[in-house]
Amino acid sequence: MGKVRGSRFFYIWYYDNTGKQHRESSGSTLKSVAQEMLNQRLAAMGRGEKSPTEAHKVRYEDMRAILFKNYLEEKIALDKIETLPDGSVTLNHSGIKFLDEFFKGMRLSQIDTKVLRMYREARKERLHGKVIPDDTTINRDLALLRRMMNLAIEENDLRFAMPKFPMTSEADNVRTGFVEPAKFEELLNALPEDLQPYLLFYYETGCRPNATRQIIWDWADLDESMIYIPDNTTKNGEPLPVPISDRLVAMLRKKFRTGEVFTTTNFRKAFRKAADAVGLKSLIPYDLRRSAVRNLKRAGVDDKVAMKITGHKTLSVFHRYNIVDVKDVKDAMKQTVAHNASLMQVAQK
Repeated sequence: MGKVRGSRFFYIWYYDNTGKQHRESSGSTLKSVAQEMLNQRLAAMGRGEKSPTEAHKVRYEDMRAILFKNYLEEKIALDKIETLPDGSVTLNHSGIKFLDEFFKGMRLSQIDTKVLRMYREARKERLHGKVIPDDTTINRDLALLRRMMNLAIEENDLRFAMPKFPMTSEADNVRTGFVEPAKFEELLNALPEDLQPYLLFYYETGCRPNATRQIIWDWADLDESMIYIPDNTTKNGEPLPVPISDRLVAMLRKKFRTGEVFTTTNFRKAFRKAADAVGLKSLIPYDLRRSAVRNLKRAGVDDKVAMKITGHKTLSVFHRYNIVDVKDVKDAMKQTVAHNASLMQVAQK
């Protein structure tokens, strides 16, 4: 312990449990402060902990690489990992690009609650005016970053206190977007013919897009009007038998049966163009899943059966998608009035 040339602060020297020497500034001109800092470091070494300086060495890029490694090893969200022409990998996540920009080169030890709040504000400026609610999107970004940090801490066996993540309530951000059958027909016809089967399947079944894009012909039985999605493809880890309409079967019979069943190339761009053309400017693809849930409920399909089709595992999430609109309320009242009138007629007789 002592001072080094050019600095007015006391420095400490110690060896960690691997025998590596470390030198740290106490940030103080008081020898007593440096001594206390040295005592803490030696006590940590005695408990078998790694040096706190190890957290300074882990950068955002390291955490990102550990996340991808975990996804590959655990076979998690493999459909979200994309290999770029240069051989590097990236994540198909709406916020990964902005996370990369904001946290580039930043050390794990630098990411505290204040920095996370700065990220939230910067991200909100970028998202301003978008269709998807800001809070929902930013919460997903922060959740991804938190997973990176937790994995990095576990991978490097670090003693690092995670900061508080400034997540906000999404109670007011539940989307209410949907498309009625008649309007959907306009949307379907406005889409290129090769993309129509994918859109129709999505709208009729509410099957998650990630699973839908992976469906291959071996899983399709057109004679039985069924598609069987295996458990290693679904989000909830359960096999999903999905019935398909005669209309969709007819569309699929016209296709060459090689590779994936549904063509999805440039789907988002084509969807946006078609939706704008038919006056559905605020509609996003995921609204079709919500529409499917409501259409099933309107048709009188039992909750448990409907959940088998859409792939929802819990009633709470399923009911969240079953958004009620003004038409539903009016229809319910008409149904109630008609029921009451019939009982009155019986009583009068």
